[in-house]
Amino acid sequence: MTCIFLSARYFANGQELGSADSLLEAGNYLQARVAYERLLFQGKSDANILLLKKSFCWKMEGKFDEAHSTLLRADLFKGTDSVKIMIYNELALDAYLAGKFNIALSTLQELHYYFPDQSTSISEALEIMTLNQLFKWDEAEQKFISFLAKYELPDQYIYRKRNRPKFKNPTKAETLSYIIPGSGQLYVGYPGHAITSLLLQGGLVTFTVYSFTNGYFFSGAFTGVALFSFFYNGGASHARDLAVRHNSEQMFRFNEKVKTVLTEAVKK
Repeated sequence: MTCIFLSARYFANGQELGSADSLLEAGNYLQARVAYERLLFQGKSDANILLLKKSFCWKMEGKFDEAHSTLLRADLFKGTDSVKIMIYNELALDAYLAGKFNIALSTLQELHYYFPDQSTSISEALEIMTLNQLFKWDEAEQKFISFLAKYELPDQYIYRKRNRPKFKNPTKAETLSYIIPGSGQLYVGYPGHAITSLLLQGGLVTFTVYSFTNGYFFSGAFTGVALFSFFYNGGASHARDLAVRHNSEQMFRFNEKVKTVLTEAVKK
């Protein structure tokens, strides 16, 4: 997703602010944050603009939670509409990048409510991507179709049910592995892992039975039973982790397809 990033010089108005802006432009994000915070404390320049720039510093460092928290300090009842819109867009983007998809969606809805005629291709694309992350497929599809029509892009059929991500239930994968070792991995779609898990645990059961049958109680208890318990529980957890990984990969591939289309409009 294309990040919304404004030129640091855009709001420059004063030597101290210009110095802070220079630090931001030079990539000295820590020093820039300190400089902007000092200006906020001194009450110099527009507080919302300073908070916006400070959030840029956090975002450029990949610290999206901090960027979002910084912008929550902004007073959206003050200032020009253009700055308010920028703050709303940045709040939504930072929340999305931080994985706070419900917050990102509610922020975009607020933006549309207060500024119904000020949506951009970037905010519209971000909303579609956020709906995907929340599995709101029908709503995302409607927004996607409207997006294509608005920006005169060719019809796409990405959201047809057969093209949507096919997710696996992590809890089900774990439960199946507890019932039959390896079945959880097979359910997720990893037959190689399933066979390995089944053979390993089956081998440990065989070793344990053999040890007890032949009087090797110590080996059976502390080697066979202990290792079986370890791999039995570990196999179930592994099946859950594979399901989570599978779902993440499915979502990533689907979002990449959607993003490719959305980017065409964002570039315009």
